[in-house]
Amino acid sequence: MALGLQETQTVLQRLDLTLPKHIIHVAGSNGKGTVCALMATTLSLDGRENVLFTSPHVTRIEERIRRNGIPISPREFDEALERVRQAALGDENSSEIELTFFEITYLVAMVASQGSEVLILETGLGGRLDATRSGPATVSVVTSVSLEHRDILGPDLPSIAREKAAIARPNCPIVLRDPEDDEVRHAMLDEAMNAGNSLLGETLESADASFVNITHGIGVVDEAEELATAVFEKVGFSTSSIKKAKRILRWPARMHLLSKSETSSHPYLLDAAHNPSGLRRILPELEQSIIQHAPRNANGPVWTLLFGTSPQHDLSEMLSPLHEMCSRIPPTQIVLTRPHGGRYPGVEIEELLKEKWHHQNPLTSPSAPHAIEKLASDSADNVGLVISLGSLYLQGNILNCFEWASDENLSLFAKH
Repeated sequence: MALGLQETQTVLQRLDLTLPKHIIHVAGSNGKGTVCALMATTLSLDGRENVLFTSPHVTRIEERIRRNGIPISPREFDEALERVRQAALGDENSSEIELTFFEITYLVAMVASQGSEVLILETGLGGRLDATRSGPATVSVVTSVSLEHRDILGPDLPSIAREKAAIARPNCPIVLRDPEDDEVRHAMLDEAMNAGNSLLGETLESADASFVNITHGIGVVDEAEELATAVFEKVGFSTSSIKKAKRILRWPARMHLLSKSETSSHPYLLDAAHNPSGLRRILPELEQSIIQHAPRNANGPVWTLLFGTSPQHDLSEMLSPLHEMCSRIPPTQIVLTRPHGGRYPGVEIEELLKEKWHHQNPLTSPSAPHAIEKLASDSADNVGLVISLGSLYLQGNILNCFEWASDENLSLFAKH
């Protein structure tokens, strides 16, 4: 990780790209990926050529860059990667620049976006110093904000909100999800009114800030719809296809239901809620899914919780809403595991076992493949619907086990 913009901006300038007319930059703690995916799906339905950059990838690196909803090909990725490498190396008049993994993938997306009408960029972490801030944007969006990455973004919600709102560009629109907190709202508005980064050559001017009041009690995708509608209205795009896009959107590892035929064992529902507020937001939808999709016996819905997480600032706080749900709808069993392949090592199972779980003796598995194998050998009456929660990397581990890496599976909406 490298928090800073100038080196990424320098390589971007060396690439000398012709960028899309519209660049939508999205930050936030929860829901930013969903609103990005919904906007990309809507634009694809309307025939507007678009490129979407998101992170992290779930099963393979090309899915970080989707054109019209489909991951770009390995060949296109590699060709763009070589252009970025050459630009970073420099020449006799310029020195070599070292880039991080995230900075490289962002620049690959910028190369891939050439020729498209719209580019949608999801920030990696924060906003002010995220690599995605090093380039231009014509409109910015901030989704819901929560306490996360406090060691980097700040100790409290107003501080974190400021970092997110710092993606605002001078004299450009920024759409802000109303935080429903006066102090946080003031922090975001103050940041937007003083937009611009002089180190990037920007003049310090105010952005055109507007807050979106989100309907209470709605789900994550419904909230994304309200934000996407506000953004499209702000930039003059048609909103007529958003509802259809919402119906057909398939966002891998986000409330992602896999049938028994797709897993060859039990049905799985995957979601990557990675912080307390994100988990609380999906609980109503999650409970409804358990009621709707889990088989039932005399004691109620039959379901199994599979859980593994990346490091948390406060693990007990993270697990609190999950424990509440398990108290309301008790799982038949709980399986604790450890995600692999993420930016940070997954939380050790021994640490998870120290928490107070609904079951006195949760089962443990060292990895997702091991957990899937163990569950597959158990009966449907005992397993029911498997709910996998926690790290996005855990969901990626599971999808890889089920060979979910094809373009068709990773497309934002079914092509056939």
